[in-house]
Amino acid sequence: MVFTEFRFIFFFLIVFCIYWALEKHNHRKLWLLVCSYIFYSAWDWRFLFLLLLSTVIDYFVGLMLSRPQVSDLQSERSVSEPAISTSDIVEERKATSFGNWDALLNKPINQQQRQAWLVLSLVANLGILGFFKYYNFFTESAANLLAFLGLPISLTTLKIILPAGISFYTFQTLSYSLDAYLGKLKPIRNFWDFSLFVTFFPQLVAGPIVRASTFLPQLLTPKNLSEVDFRGCLMLFFVGYFKKACISDNLSPLVEQYFTNPENYTFLSCWIAVISFVIQIYCDFSGYSDMAIASAGLLGYKLPLNFNFPYLSGNITDLWQRWHITLYSWLRDYVYIPLMRKRPKAERTELFGYRNLLTLMLLSGLWHGAAWHFVVWGGLNGIALVVHKQWSSRIAPYKELVPLRKMLGIPLTLYWFCASAIFFRSNDLSSAVQIEKSFLFLNSLGYENLNLQIAWIFVPLIILHWAAYKGWFADWWRKIPSWSFAVCFGVLVSTIFRLTAINPQPFVYFQF
Repeated sequence: MVFTEFRFIFFFLIVFCIYWALEKHNHRKLWLLVCSYIFYSAWDWRFLFLLLLSTVIDYFVGLMLSRPQVSDLQSERSVSEPAISTSDIVEERKATSFGNWDALLNKPINQQQRQAWLVLSLVANLGILGFFKYYNFFTESAANLLAFLGLPISLTTLKIILPAGISFYTFQTLSYSLDAYLGKLKPIRNFWDFSLFVTFFPQLVAGPIVRASTFLPQLLTPKNLSEVDFRGCLMLFFVGYFKKACISDNLSPLVEQYFTNPENYTFLSCWIAVISFVIQIYCDFSGYSDMAIASAGLLGYKLPLNFNFPYLSGNITDLWQRWHITLYSWLRDYVYIPLMRKRPKAERTELFGYRNLLTLMLLSGLWHGAAWHFVVWGGLNGIALVVHKQWSSRIAPYKELVPLRKMLGIPLTLYWFCASAIFFRSNDLSSAVQIEKSFLFLNSLGYENLNLQIAWIFVPLIILHWAAYKGWFADWWRKIPSWSFAVCFGVLVSTIFRLTAINPQPFVYFQF
């Protein structure tokens, strides 16, 4: 069920009307939970089991981590126990059988046991993600490596369907277990609230990746219809709809035409196709994020910002702080910072920091797709970040270069982003290298038979981006009289539907 389909709009209208018609806050939450499972079932009901399994595992791990912790001194004096002792299992069975949760949850737990519960969450979540998303990738890579070493071997691959949203909700539930282990949040005992945190349908299949520390408190507060920013949410939803259905979907055929047979096209065609893809992927993903944030807002919930005008970034570091913000903040908090803390502050050399930064970006590439061209894309951007940090530190003393840096920052950043995006979009490494050569080296100015009639969409995109960046349109939209709002809204919606692509395309990030 895609946000740009009429059946989603119909589905959301039903959800919205019944949600606000219910008087009790708990009834509203239960209604949202049921609707979230229905929404996910519309993709593939067979994978509901995985979603439920991930929910149950991390909920239970959170409960175990909420138990009072034995002090270090008591741990040293006590007789050593296995990480998860027999007595734990007996208590857990009693709690499950008789509802005596307090007896279990008040039983002290030592650090070794806490680590074991965290490992259970990590192994379960990453194991499920690894099997469904990466099994064939690692199997084929291992077979190719052995063949290269002169040890040809036949390894079995499987026909595996990737469950919708698995990369997103896996990271979401993992952050809950990690934060509970680190003491950053108090684990929740209400299973239904935790389930809604995992399955909340506006952001379930493609983000933004939500943290429990910001979403769970919202579940405790009753919502008031009078507090909903209707105009702001409607504007944001249809701006996202316009980005996706009118811009991204119209650009998709041109991009597909080029990247399917890049050998048939020349330098200028390559540039047109690559720039079109960079616009397509931004409008596709930021459009989904806009619609997700707006849908949640209409239900009284706030989701985190996922894009902050990334194509106005003055350098590559700034760009990755503005693009897919919830993913890269997740990787920063749970990968980069822990890696940095493995060494004392005095021993954290520049090389150590750069290595960890490169690791983060390689993992980012692998998260996006189980293919080597995604890994190379992540590695290239990791190298670019390292180079930028080195270069910035070297020229920082030269204040006279600041105006030049500001003038060249945006175009050079966009140039690099386009060049690296070729690896992201290409079907494999060999075609990526071929397209990269066409992009970097002038061989002909012809543009062959690429359909350039859709070039008109660049104009409204620039206007839309500029208006959103300035912020004046949002203020005006909220303040105009009701009759003016109704007229403008009607014109906006009819225009959007008039410009919607004839052949709708699935959201690009659904494949991740």
